[in-house]
Amino acid sequence: MICCMGTEQSFLFKLERKVNVYMKRKITALLIAVCAVTLIGGCGGKENKNEEQNTTEGTEASGSETDASSYDIDECVKLGEYKGLEITLGTYEVKDEDVKSNIENTLASYPNYVDTDKTTVEEGDITDIDYEGLKDGVAFDGGTAEGAKLEIGSNSFIEGFEDGLIGKKVGENVELNLTFPEDYQNTELAGQEVVFKVKINKIVKEEFMTYDTVTDEFVASNFVSEGYQTVDDMKKGVRERLESNNETQKETDTQNAMFTKLHENCTVTLPDGLLDQRIQEYMDQFTENLKSNYNMELSDYLTSMNTTEEDFNEQVRQYIEDSLTNQLLLEAIAKKENIEVDAEGYKKYKQEIVSDFSYESEEALMEQYGEDYVRNAYISDKAMDFVIENAKVTYDENAAAPTDDEAAGTVAP
Repeated sequence: MICCMGTEQSFLFKLERKVNVYMKRKITALLIAVCAVTLIGGCGGKENKNEEQNTTEGTEASGSETDASSYDIDECVKLGEYKGLEITLGTYEVKDEDVKSNIENTLASYPNYVDTDKTTVEEGDITDIDYEGLKDGVAFDGGTAEGAKLEIGSNSFIEGFEDGLIGKKVGENVELNLTFPEDYQNTELAGQEVVFKVKINKIVKEEFMTYDTVTDEFVASNFVSEGYQTVDDMKKGVRERLESNNETQKETDTQNAMFTKLHENCTVTLPDGLLDQRIQEYMDQFTENLKSNYNMELSDYLTSMNTTEEDFNEQVRQYIEDSLTNQLLLEAIAKKENIEVDAEGYKKYKQEIVSDFSYESEEALMEQYGEDYVRNAYISDKAMDFVIENAKVTYDENAAAPTDDEAAGTVAP
């Protein structure tokens, strides 16, 4: 699935998103508009066989004369001013304090354990232990560890485990006869009697590194998977990541601000039946994804998200309506400006999608979405680029942040 709106926070899309708002991506405009829906006839009607005409009137999908994907874009969209738009956004510069704050927050999740001279375990102590869990004399999966850190009284382990270590000595071997709770998530262990063999290695205390005290040794021990060997590596890497994130957010905010302006100047009328068709297409794929990827029915999903079917359906309708409106705007601009597919740019575009969204190949992308869909996405993306290139955009650190709706790109028509 290609991602939906960059900063959409609705519960509706939590299961679907393969990427988050910070992933660098070029595919934006039309894919924002339709999110998870794979359309038989592309987006906004099938691509005209005479590509030079670059129309979006479409042909009947699946042979149906009443298919809502057939429409005249000129009847749907009355374009106002879309060139020379003026917007002001905040600054996206990464400052030294941003890097410091990010590193401080990261280090807060990586305690440094220091040995103590305590010899008897008490409530609140952090123990370093080895343990092995046995059921009927056989070690069970997930029940064995070495050098595990356990805070006594944290209730991290099943009932009786932590209490069973209180009063024991460093170096002592302890056997704990325990019973897993009946509602334990692992059904093979739920309600079962087990024995934990525990060795208390030592009692330690937590110390946390700060931006000013973190050492090369600590970085190499904890962040090598991120490519950091030294403190300088970490500072440089964090800055680069924040800059990349900010650049992506800048692009997203700029596009959303442009949509806001376009809606102020243009009028969009949705073709009869198209909204309902898109909603049905979305729901068909959404429920299919739930079943195939998570083995969940829609009712189970709604229960897990603590929402009602009525609220869910309203979120879907609002999201698709806003997205479809944006899509039609871009289609109309593309037609007005004779924006077409250029071979070199389109080839690069597909390569970026495959890379940024981890498709196995271009063929895999086309198999999922079809040539018409991706070509239309490219044209709409170029239409948004055109609007931005012909706009006056000011970035001012004193500018107000985008509203929640603007940030999500859900501007009401």
